[in-house]
Amino acid sequence: MRRDSRGNTLAMAGAALVPIAGMIGSGLDMSRAYMAQAKLQNACDAAALGARREMTGAVFDASARIEGERFFDFNFPSTTMNAQNVTRTVTQSTTDDTTVVVTASADIPTSVMALFGKDFIPISIQCEANQDYGNNDIMVVLDVTGSMNSSPSGGGASKISRLRTGALGLYRALAGVTNTRTRYGIVPYSMNVNVGGLLRNRDILRDSYYPKCNSWDWRGRCNGYGLSAVHITASQWNDGGNTGNSLSAFRQSGNACVEERPTIGNSFNNGDFDIEPTVSQADIDDIAINGSDQERQYGRWDPNENEYDDDGWCPSPATRLQTYGSESAYQTAINDATAVVAGNTYHDLGLIWAARLLSSNGINASRNPTTFNGIPVAKHIVFLTDGDLVPTSSNYSSYGNYNFDRRITGSGGQESRHIARFLSACSAAKSMGMTIWVIALDLGSTGEIEPCATSSGHFFVSDGSDLEQVFERIGAGIGRLRLTQ
Repeated sequence: MRRDSRGNTLAMAGAALVPIAGMIGSGLDMSRAYMAQAKLQNACDAAALGARREMTGAVFDASARIEGERFFDFNFPSTTMNAQNVTRTVTQSTTDDTTVVVTASADIPTSVMALFGKDFIPISIQCEANQDYGNNDIMVVLDVTGSMNSSPSGGGASKISRLRTGALGLYRALAGVTNTRTRYGIVPYSMNVNVGGLLRNRDILRDSYYPKCNSWDWRGRCNGYGLSAVHITASQWNDGGNTGNSLSAFRQSGNACVEERPTIGNSFNNGDFDIEPTVSQADIDDIAINGSDQERQYGRWDPNENEYDDDGWCPSPATRLQTYGSESAYQTAINDATAVVAGNTYHDLGLIWAARLLSSNGINASRNPTTFNGIPVAKHIVFLTDGDLVPTSSNYSSYGNYNFDRRITGSGGQESRHIARFLSACSAAKSMGMTIWVIALDLGSTGEIEPCATSSGHFFVSDGSDLEQVFERIGAGIGRLRLTQ
């Protein structure tokens, strides 16, 4: 070859093919290994999030582990990249019992590198997931109409009894978390809401107007009705033993349901006023400026003063946002809120008052800060009902007597007007940054209430048997999942 160098290049190129093939082959094998590791990472993340979502509070049990393994196996099947010796472990962190730790490993077979004695490339990964609870204000809105006393279509215990035990799932899902604050308020609703005890004297009309008989026939029957004002004083006093003749006594009575006020911008004409089927933020947040601000004041629901029709029910009192130190304390609050179960269904009342009590403006501006300890407060409404909106034409509700007062305006019948008002209130609450979760309890048709939910993922259907699990899933959703490693 020294004497004749022709063709040397070919020989050298041939000799170089072996190391070049090794380098290219190892690059291909390493590329496959990196792809496998990316898939392994995705499976690890899914397993950690799935297991953490399955946990209730800080309780890690077999169901959480199995759920994590199921997510891993779905995202990294045994045939992935011909992986060998695949392992995955889903456990609870030893340093933080609210954290799930997942470790995984596999051996990825090589192609070209096997020629050089490297049969597998080992890969491994670790990831963690936690529940980012932050601060949460949650208004629980509960349908306590008469149908809740009946059993669901599948039979068994009544819907109200299932609600009382099932609602505890929400508390359990968010319990045991440190360095955060979670508050709950409860709004039981039917044809009225009992919120007078949460208002100020100036928020309630001094002169409430009720239908009164203004003439009688010879048989002692009413011949015609008119509106008559009943005046009460602001301070508590005793009028012949009738302490109900004061605003303070009314608010402290425990039976302080109120009549809805006019839509903001509409006038109050001695009890004759209009309530629109649309709800604005002003309708939620505006409050009375003084004791004479009638257009922003609520009337007293008083069947004793209403001669036209004294039928109707006042639910148990609603409660403001507050913390509960134990399951038993929260359970007692739920039981108290659902003590009165009767009346017709006005979804719009429950939703509007939940928004009023949850808002950081209006009647609770000083109680509902937007941040707590420097961390933002997330606002949630959990709305449960077992029935369609069914207004009443004759009974006395927070909207007065439909046949006499006709306060709800708009096109269509009374029911369609209230449905429009309900959905408008949902939209207003969502525009104010509130997340709405909706539970349809043993309800055949859900088209009336499902649009109220923030998204399809915030809407749940329950037959009553799984109600506690549904509340737990909502609690898990309120505590946002996040990967921490």
